[in-house]
Amino acid sequence: ERENYNMLRIGRTLKSKYAAGASAAAATGAAIGAIYLASSDGDVETARVECEAPGSYSIPRMSRIPSRASQISVLSSGERVFDVLVIGGGATGAGAALDAATRGLDTALIERGDFGNETSSRSTKLIWAGIRYIATATSSLLRLKNVTRPVEAVKDFASEFRMVGNCHKERRLLLENNPHLTNWVPIAVPVDSWISWPPPFDHPLFSIAPMVLPLVFKFYDGMSGFTCPPSHVMGKSRADRKFPQLATEDANYYSVFYEGSHNDARTATYIALTAAEHGACVTNYTEMVDVLYDDATGKAAGVRVKDNLTGKAFDVRAKSIVFAGGPFTDHLRKIEDPSCKPAVAAAAGTHIVLPGYYCARGVGMLDINTSDGRFLFFLPWQGKTLVGTTDRKGPVVSSHGPPEEEIQWLLNECKKYLAHAGHGGDGLKIRRTDVLSAWQGFRPLASDPNAPPGAPVSRDHVISQNPETGITFVTGGKWTTYREMAEDVIDRVVESHGLSDKAGPCVTESVRLRGGEGYTRNLPIQLVQRFGVTTEVAEHLARTYGTHAGDVLEARKDNRGGRLLLEGYPYLEEEVSYACKREMATSLTDMLTLRTRLAYLDSDAAATIAPKVADLMGRALGWSKKQKKEELRRASEVIGSFGGPVPKTRREESFQTIEDVFRSFDVNESGYIGYDELKLCMKHFGAPFQSEEDALAAFNSIDKKGDGKIDFDEFMLWWGRLRRRETSTLSDIYRISSDKLGSGSDSRGAAFG
Repeated sequence: ERENYNMLRIGRTLKSKYAAGASAAAATGAAIGAIYLASSDGDVETARVECEAPGSYSIPRMSRIPSRASQISVLSSGERVFDVLVIGGGATGAGAALDAATRGLDTALIERGDFGNETSSRSTKLIWAGIRYIATATSSLLRLKNVTRPVEAVKDFASEFRMVGNCHKERRLLLENNPHLTNWVPIAVPVDSWISWPPPFDHPLFSIAPMVLPLVFKFYDGMSGFTCPPSHVMGKSRADRKFPQLATEDANYYSVFYEGSHNDARTATYIALTAAEHGACVTNYTEMVDVLYDDATGKAAGVRVKDNLTGKAFDVRAKSIVFAGGPFTDHLRKIEDPSCKPAVAAAAGTHIVLPGYYCARGVGMLDINTSDGRFLFFLPWQGKTLVGTTDRKGPVVSSHGPPEEEIQWLLNECKKYLAHAGHGGDGLKIRRTDVLSAWQGFRPLASDPNAPPGAPVSRDHVISQNPETGITFVTGGKWTTYREMAEDVIDRVVESHGLSDKAGPCVTESVRLRGGEGYTRNLPIQLVQRFGVTTEVAEHLARTYGTHAGDVLEARKDNRGGRLLLEGYPYLEEEVSYACKREMATSLTDMLTLRTRLAYLDSDAAATIAPKVADLMGRALGWSKKQKKEELRRASEVIGSFGGPVPKTRREESFQTIEDVFRSFDVNESGYIGYDELKLCMKHFGAPFQSEEDALAAFNSIDKKGDGKIDFDEFMLWWGRLRRRETSTLSDIYRISSDKLGSGSDSRGAAFG
């Protein structure tokens, strides 16, 4: 495999060096690498090389990604000094590695966890061009304070508009190049009055927004050259047919515009794997623990790396180093220089996931004037409804767990629309138990600590280089502009580290991510016809793996239909083995959170299926019983940090009276306990029912009136049976009822007498 890489590098280097004046030599060198790879018996099966015209070239691309073990072998061998070493495998870091590799630079990427496991997997799932930034820029320009600083105000306004223009360009590129990973989603903005007061963005001019919103969205379309689906106005009757769950009779009209959408974790993973396809040495679960310096110059010459799966440490040498840690960038910089000035502040945002019926037929909604001035999205995503986000400043942490008060805030904002939705305004009742999952993510707010005094503050991403060590960091920005950020930081590195002779031009504007070459919209139909999978499964496979979707099923001898991992979701058992063997998946936690999105979609479902997935991964990766047990423990801990149908505070409350216990079961605060609440609470308090029949029998035994709900008096009677047991206080009774429930038929008697 190392020889495979060397031959691939020869082809890349020759093409890069001679592309301008000797395309024949470039093609010859590339072909040598391709022929060698095509005849290899190793992990790398084939490489596709095309010389399009004299003076142009395309970089060799592997059709099969080397295993993680082989990548670690290359990384730790000490035989190579990489041109570029990127620390951080989120969207920006992986994008930087892809950019460098496709320029012909010898590139390595390390990530301490799985690809995209932090900020890049916890977004609002939008590839958006920044409609909010147009409004904030206009609002800022028209402030009275700018009377004394007109030139600076206009410059700030122009800078903001340039940023939005770049967002439009990058959105178009991402959606056009990667139709297998992205899609357009219509988003409706309800307009229920002709004057909005208090005005959005706290500026009186925006009080007339309801009257001009369609024109604003047409201008927004024009900023992307009208390459997006056209914005339009929707009347009340049509809105009631299209999305009755959200449409209200109070609305005058709905202004509909379009943004891009994607499975963010999947896109991030495929950026990293595409870099590996182009010859970059890409590894997950490898962490930088120290910086190595050149004794003569004092500049950084590499890093000390720890393999987090084996504990082995080794040195990696590189001519240039890029920190791309998102909101964790300062953590990396403190390893370089413990006394460094902070460059990144973090802002946390919480999202909740509701059942899909709250956002049916693929139409989302945007509230541009929430109770505290934020934008709030209701979006269809992976068959569910995604609602977010909040905005809270604070120190960055890795935990997924969101504050309960932010979950409640999001639910309260949802109620404004759902309570009056539908014909007649009878509405829908949103309940706390409807929250299938909830999580928080942190976005980086960046500044340049190495900028000279008086330098303007960036409103977008920041790229800065430490003049003492030569290490460059990039942070800030948005998901939409990851490619632009990667291009900018590699441009900076190429110029500052004398790599111009070796590096070709940036070509990522035309690079499709893994699975995109040859992709057509008919792929799902072809999967149904060839493998007999359901339409839903075929759509999922095509939108997750692109042209590699068939590879997932071909691993089985009997591949007709595939085997569902969990009823109600399109994930297949075959995907687990494929991810382990072909896409560097190593952790049960990652399989449940990133490689599939189960924990993000339904935290209870992820916890339920964890043992089955652990068995599948154990067979694929050769886990011992001890290792599988440890993987289950870690996964349970991470999944347990997600929000779910029952607030986490319920588990931590001190129950002094029976009223306290009743309220802990009354999650929806309706004054009674429903069937779903009883099931959820018994599960979350450590005493799950073993079957639907057990749960129904228990509920009916408590529901003496037979009206489908348990009131306080009925709860008292049930609790009284527990009280007669040998316990002295209600808190003891509660503890015993939880501890003794366990599992099996005997447990039912402990709870229900």
